Amino acid sequence: MFERISRFFRNLFQSGSDSETIIEDASDLMDPMVVKTFEPDAPLVRSRGLNAPEAASLNLDEITITQPKFVWCLDNGHGSEQDGKRSPFWKNEAGENVRFEEWEFNRDIVRRIMKLMDDKGLQYFNVVPEDNVGSFLRERVARANQFQSPLGLPKIYLSIHANAASVSSWNNAVQGLETWYYPNSKTGIRLASAFQQAMVNFLPTFKDRGIRSHQSGSSKIFYVLRKTSMPAVLTENGFYTHEEETLNLMKDEVRQKIAEAHFAAIVRIEQQGIEQIPTYRPNMIIG
Repeated sequence: MFERISRFFRNLFQSGSDSETIIEDASDLMDPMVVKTFEPDAPLVRSRGLNAPEAASLNLDEITITQPKFVWCLDNGHGSEQDGKRSPFWKNEAGENVRFEEWEFNRDIVRRIMKLMDDKGLQYFNVVPEDNVGSFLRERVARANQFQSPLGLPKIYLSIHANAASVSSWNNAVQGLETWYYPNSKTGIRLASAFQQAMVNFLPTFKDRGIRSHQSGSSKIFYVLRKTSMPAVLTENGFYTHEEETLNLMKDEVRQKIAEAHFAAIVRIEQQGIEQIPTYRPNMIIG
């Protein structure tokens, strides 16, 4: 309750300061500087190639939800009319030129998540069902803030994206999965921990970039984390400026695993509660 009240007053006082640079997601940071990293208690060992560990699988028959605890505001980020947010042209296995478009990817992942949630009676609000919009950033946050659960459930904001590095870094080693939360939010860090752990479990061949936040008071805090009146997290599901990763993100089976990872985290939070989730490592503070 205290955190929700604090977020309300912070939004109230910041509402007139949007003349500053607005950061939408991690790709707008391009090459963020890590100020502090909380490393794992023990080294993370991750195999690659032929020895890659088997991805976690989802058995819907084993999942039981008797009563939903939250309503999930699913934000699919960006629209088809937004500039940028697209990959270079890469060649697929058939030798065809293909381009990844983030708006399409985000919406596909959200559709898959909603189908899984429908099957188990979990509650959600599709923040931006439209395709033909631009950034729609303020409107996305406003819709979520104004939405009221028909069941009176508390809200959680989940923003889903793919990532990008700077032009100079295209097709190098910048790749992997990361989850962002609001600085010093005890709820946010636990939510981010649940999603990052699930993503790594379901996509073990992807690089683990950990959970991330900015320094308190930074002007670079993502708008959707700063302006939402509810706990919020933002997931970055691979880099579309890395050729191999881009081609993977365009595969149906990989997208399904990404959706299942998000769903598994949602189920964990619904079943265990937020307070029971341990903080994930590595946990990075970004300048």
